[in-house]
Amino acid sequence: MITINLLPKNLKRVERKAIVLPYKALLVAVFGVLVFLHLVFLSLSAYKGLQVFGLKRAWAKIEPQSKDSASTNGEIKKLQNNVNSLNDVVTRKVSLTEILSGLCTSVPKGLWLERLTYSSEGLMIQGSVVSLSQSEMSIIGKFLQDLKKNKSFASAFSKIELSNVQRRTIKTYDVVDFVFLGELKK
Repeated sequence: MITINLLPKNLKRVERKAIVLPYKALLVAVFGVLVFLHLVFLSLSAYKGLQVFGLKRAWAKIEPQSKDSASTNGEIKKLQNNVNSLNDVVTRKVSLTEILSGLCTSVPKGLWLERLTYSSEGLMIQGSVVSLSQSEMSIIGKFLQDLKKNKSFASAFSKIELSNVQRRTIKTYDVVDFVFLGELKK
């Protein structure tokens, strides 16, 4: 039987045939894509590994300089603290010579000053007292009261306190060692 279709070409029904790929070709294509992706990721991993190795070498070169700069920064901070302490002394209305002069006039008989330490925290006075009449503590108390009454000390320090007292014997004499701490006014 012969069929004649007299419809124009644009209205004619065209049968399309589906293209079917064989399974083997599909598996080879998928395997090829997986191998390609594996090679891409392997090359990226090798590239990143080289970058990490280069950065480690660069860090090894810089590390000694980093340690030196860290220690230098620590020294700079210490020196800056010392400069700030000295700036506090310089900018105060009461001069250090007035404080030392007031300290000199307040020292009673039998009391020796052994060490004066001035820092950003304040003033530390270390000394000793020897008294034949066993009145070492009253001498220390009198010295503390004289310091508190001193105008130079009152203007520079917010408080002056007795911090430490120790008694010792040298031959037949009792000696009392003391430490005063003076807190700077802010």
